[in-house]
Order: sequence, then C-alpha cells, then structure tokens
Amino acid sequence: MKKIYLISNDKVWFSNKKFTSNNDLDNIITCLNGEYDVNLVCRKSDKKLYFPLNEKTGFCELKNIQERNINILLVSITPFNFFVLLYLLFFKRINLRGFVYLRSDGFLEYKYRYGLIGYYSYYIMFSIIKKYLQILSCSKNFTKVKVEYVLHPSELNSKWFKRDNIEKDMNIDFLYVGRFKKDKGSFYLVNIFKKHLKDYNLTIVGNEKSLIPEKYHSNNINYLGSISNINDLIKVYDSSKIFILPSFIEGFPKVISESLARLKPIIIFEEIEYVIDKRKGIFVSKRDEKSLRRTINYIYDNYTDIQRQIQENYFYTKDNFKEEFLASIKNGF
Repeated sequence: MKKIYLISNDKVWFSNKKFTSNNDLDNIITCLNGEYDVNLVCRKSDKKLYFPLNEKTGFCELKNIQERNINILLVSITPFNFFVLLYLLFFKRINLRGFVYLRSDGFLEYKYRYGLIGYYSYYIMFSIIKKYLQILSCSKNFTKVKVEYVLHPSELNSKWFKRDNIEKDMNIDFLYVGRFKKDKGSFYLVNIFKKHLKDYNLTIVGNEKSLIPEKYHSNNINYLGSISNINDLIKVYDSSKIFILPSFIEGFPKVISESLARLKPIIIFEEIEYVIDKRKGIFVSKRDEKSLRRTINYIYDNYTDIQRQIQENYFYTKDNFKEEFLASIKNGF
C-alpha cells in the first residue's frame, strides 16, 4: 500500500485516542483510507474541536520523515502548508510528487482578508507550489486555476434523503451554516437582518455567540454554535424555511447540497452565481433590500412548487466524492 503524507493547515485535537478537527478533514481521510497508508501532518490544537475524526490515521512530525522520495497531498494553499513544502524540498532535500487540493479561491480569499498584499502573497505561494504539485479543484471558477475535471465535495449519505420526518413546524425563517468571516459575507448578512429585515429571524450555525462581537448581536439573530452530529444538523435544516448563503467567494459549498437534500430553497448573491451548477431551487439576489425582498416573496409564493423542482436535482454524495477523489489521484503517485 502506497504511503501518502497528508499536509493540512487544519487543527487537530488529540486526547485518549480521540481526535477532533476544525474542518472537514475526516471526509478527505475517508477517501484515502483503505487505498493508501495515510500519515497526517497538521497543526495541533490545545482545545477540543467540533468535527470528529472518525477515520483512523497516523500522525507524523516533519522531523520523522526519513524517505528520500515521498507522495504528498496538500489540502489548500496556506502559509503553514507552503512552509512545510519548502522545508521538505530545501531543508530535507526530499523528492516529492503529488497534488494540492483547492477547496476555495485563495486569490480572492486572501484579497478580501488582507488586500493586495494578501493577493500577491498567495500568488507567490501558488506559483511555487504548482511547479511541484498537480492541482485538484472543486471549481473551474477559481482565479488562475485550469483543471479539466472538478471534484464535488459532499457529506451526504442515506440519512440526508430520509424525508418522511421532515418537520412541518418551520420556526426558523432563514438559516446560515458556516464560518463567521468577512469573505463569507457573514458581516453583511447580520447587518442586513439588523437594519432591513427585522421582521424575519435568522439562525447562524457554526459560531458561538460568546465569540461574536456584540455589534453583531440582535434580537432576531440566533447563534447556535457548531453542530457536528448529523441528526441534530438535519433537524435544524428541517426547522428552517429558507437557507441563505451570503458568501463573496465559494468553491462547491456542501451546505448547498445539504439544504437541497432537505428540500430547502436557497438564496445566494451575484458573486457566486456559478455555484448553481444547473441545480433547481437556488435563487440569485442583488445585495440590496429591494432585490432580496423580491426574491424572498417569490420563494414564499411558490414554495411547494420549488420543493417539487428540487427533488429533480442530481445529488452528489459522500461516496461520489470518494470515487472522484481516488480517480483523480490514481495516476499521480
């Protein structure tokens, strides 16, 4: 069985043979386990995180890598991953081959967060990394990324399609599941509900209220924190009427697949119109109150018909993602 060094900027918490992560690392490890001997190089967390690592994997420190030729899979381009790559190449003088898997548009992400300095810093990392690694991507719309095939990350399994018990009492007007970041549009979303959509309530999953600055608090906004249990997460989706994704940049967001699996109409904004991917039930709004209210009213007026149309969609599942992932890297190691 071939060995792969999986290099990730994601944090992992270790305790008594139990592991949790701050991201969807488990999904990628699931794809590789059974086919490859996975050795994880990552950052350690000093506190328990929300996403369990259910798959068994080996953890490795850089100083313990002794081979002269190795296979690597880099998960995203980050400063941590970039310097790990430089360390292996130029300090340990290791010959490496493999892939970098891009989950988002790093150029835009770094530009939103850090301005032009961020954009060009990412450009330097991207230019060097692509000389040594092949690119895997979940979108053809990322800046300076050219790929023939894209991957469709998904956590959907059979539980997501059991709709017999979908709750009829939908007490959440709008739901957002995701990180509270500027590039994710969270600041914009909260402000528009505070100022212009006071007649609706918004629930945000993924962020503890105690960690959100008070200026983003409002009586019509509820912060639930992270939910890692699938059954609990499905109940939250089922309790909502409309899912809203305020992001300025995205790849192939899994929350869209999850929302549609629970027959929830979705509102996105013009910057990420490309994520629709021919799927029904996703509506594009401009970032102003008039356009947003017009979209909301249309969804409410046609709710049952929209749910019927959503059922016609093709749904990428966790098994599909594994097949795509393994096929993409098959000839690269």
